[in-house]
Amino acid sequence: MNKKEGRSGLSLIEIVLSMGILSLIMLPVFMTFSSGNVNIQVTESEFRAHTAALELMEQIVSLPFNLIKPGSYDSSQVVDGSQLANGPVLFKITPVDDLKPSLKIEEIKRDNKVVFKKITVKIGFPSARAADKTREFTLKTLVANESR
Repeated sequence: MNKKEGRSGLSLIEIVLSMGILSLIMLPVFMTFSSGNVNIQVTESEFRAHTAALELMEQIVSLPFNLIKPGSYDSSQVVDGSQLANGPVLFKITPVDDLKPSLKIEEIKRDNKVVFKKITVKIGFPSARAADKTREFTLKTLVANESR
């Protein structure tokens, strides 16, 4: 600081240096906030996929065992729902454009009798970090044949 007869103050160099030091200190703080925003987006996408998988799984598990039709079903067949069961069953699936549900139902036999049906629900959803990539949430369960 230059002091001339009663004048006191900061020089331009001192101000620029202090701003540089402040920006170096604040850089990690700003990086933390930006990465936190990405994590919130990932969590929201995963939550919607999880909810859609549970919604579909609950509707299939609630069907009588003999109405659950084995096979693999793509996104359009899952939304339609009429091909998933051996009867007049309609599914109410919340329409979401960026979620792509798929379904696989397999029979597990013991002594040539179907004892379980293995249900696998997969929900594809866009990645928040890379828009061109798709992530997948998978939910599996077994349904027992109680009429045995």
